[in-house]
Amino acid sequence: MTPPLTRADIEAAIAKYAPVLQLHPNEKYVNCSVEYYLSQATLIDSKDPKKKIVHPLQSQLPQGPREGTRYSFQMDPSVKAGDFSTAKAYVNALWTKTTTYTDLQFWFFSAYNGHGTAQFSSLLLNKVKHQGNVDLTPLGEHWADWEYTSIRIDNASKEMIGIILSAHGTNVLHGKDEFPKLFKMVNGMHPVIYSSLNGHANFPAPGPNFTEHRKVLGVPVGLEFNLLNSTADGGLSLDCSKKYQVVAADWLKGSPGEYVTPAWVGYPYRWGPEGTSISMDTNTLAAILKASLGDDVDPLLDTPIVLLASWLLHVFVRADINGVEAPSGQAPWSGKY
Repeated sequence: MTPPLTRADIEAAIAKYAPVLQLHPNEKYVNCSVEYYLSQATLIDSKDPKKKIVHPLQSQLPQGPREGTRYSFQMDPSVKAGDFSTAKAYVNALWTKTTTYTDLQFWFFSAYNGHGTAQFSSLLLNKVKHQGNVDLTPLGEHWADWEYTSIRIDNASKEMIGIILSAHGTNVLHGKDEFPKLFKMVNGMHPVIYSSLNGHANFPAPGPNFTEHRKVLGVPVGLEFNLLNSTADGGLSLDCSKKYQVVAADWLKGSPGEYVTPAWVGYPYRWGPEGTSISMDTNTLAAILKASLGDDVDPLLDTPIVLLASWLLHVFVRADINGVEAPSGQAPWSGKY
């Protein structure tokens, strides 16, 4: 069996292959550190509301098991913008005895996830008649956004053999043979990872990066929908070989190379307020979509527009604005890609 990476191997791999996170130049919700977020938060205990902790220390965060929605964070709206001067990547080094590689997961934290943007097209005989981008505010918004990029390291050669990108709950693995055509490498072999505007999903290159494609009818008329994940050069960038913290490498526990896992990793509750919800009904969203198609919308599109609006609300409202769980509660943390 190929021996696992040592602490020195992990540090060397980060120095050689850690990604550079590239933000969109128009990004309003930039990355920040967990420490910054906590310094602006108030921890609320729903069982004893008077027992709230202003600017909680990590040592004051409740640990598992989770008790429903007992704890939450109260946040000031000004925190949404983040603080890029504090931003860093949190590294979860993942290896199991059944694998010959180690995944170095670089987790990125943002205080807030912005609204979704859609490209919406009307179709006449399956051809685009009118097309426009639709601001879906407040759909897609939520507190405390976590995304990650994983660098897969071969334990024997210590070379990078894969890159995994997260995007809205999906995980895409790119093998070594795809590196030259997909990724821009800087300063040797550091892949540039592009973070999408507002939503912070990760992609290998600049562009619109369409996801969630849907089509309703088409003959004689129909609708087509794509979620836009715009990425571009020119914004802030985070060099993860310089600004990072390794927060977990479980196989090193009890050894001289053990990493200290911060208390926030074990916080089992969501990272935002509780009791909030997105308020938009199907007819309101349908009216927004219809307006994006101009004044000459075929009346035959009324029903398809309402159907598409209903589907969009289902997609976005299922993840209200209360915030996501910490990475350790998400499937990729334990290798369930």
